[in-house]
Amino acid sequence: MAKKADEAKEPKAKVESKKVEEPKKEDPKNEPIINTEAAKAKAEELANNVKEGATELASNVKEGANNFVEKVKGDRNLLIAVCVCAFVVVLLFFSLICCDGSKGVAKDMSKALVKMDAKKYCKAINKTIVEEAYDDLDSCKDYMEDALEESDEDAQPTKYKIKSDKKLKKDDVEDIAEILEDKYGIDENKVKKVVRYKVHFDAKKNKNDFDLYIFTAKIKGKWSVIGVSPGKEYTTAAFDKE
Repeated sequence: MAKKADEAKEPKAKVESKKVEEPKKEDPKNEPIINTEAAKAKAEELANNVKEGATELASNVKEGANNFVEKVKGDRNLLIAVCVCAFVVVLLFFSLICCDGSKGVAKDMSKALVKMDAKKYCKAINKTIVEEAYDDLDSCKDYMEDALEESDEDAQPTKYKIKSDKKLKKDDVEDIAEILEDKYGIDENKVKKVVRYKVHFDAKKNKNDFDLYIFTAKIKGKWSVIGVSPGKEYTTAAFDKE
């Protein structure tokens, strides 16, 4: 009994329990989101690619420009010819729109009357009419010089202005063409167009201001004056010798 009591008094040996430590978890906030080294390498690679591409593009542009310059130098004569042709076409275009041939000869006739230029007056008239009515240009010039000298000085025009123009109808053109053929031997089939201009002339004295109708015709592809009249009706009286 005593022995059992002693055993009961002895303390039991303590069983040490070891606490198992759990592995530490890293704070996700501290983990790097981007691999900076890899990103830096990628950026350098991209920059190099861009640089190489830009260099190649610049080289191609330079080469293309050099080729163009060489081609232009080689085709200089052709280029000049093209430019000249283009310039001529533009001039013809504007001459057709802005400065019709019929208006040009009407202006020549008007200027001749203002300047009392007999030669210019005769050159504006259709060549066949001049030859039939006056024999030649010189005879026409002499006749007109005498006529202008004998004209009233107060009625001498100092300036002119084209007030209106009218392209005559086909029937009127045919009638005028018949007159030209009968009187001057001009082939009526060659008379294609007739334009009538009303021109106002300012004289030295206002009371002597007057209007004239200048008739122009396209004959054999060339415009010329075929009549000058104080009225709208066509007449060749201005070219008749008295």
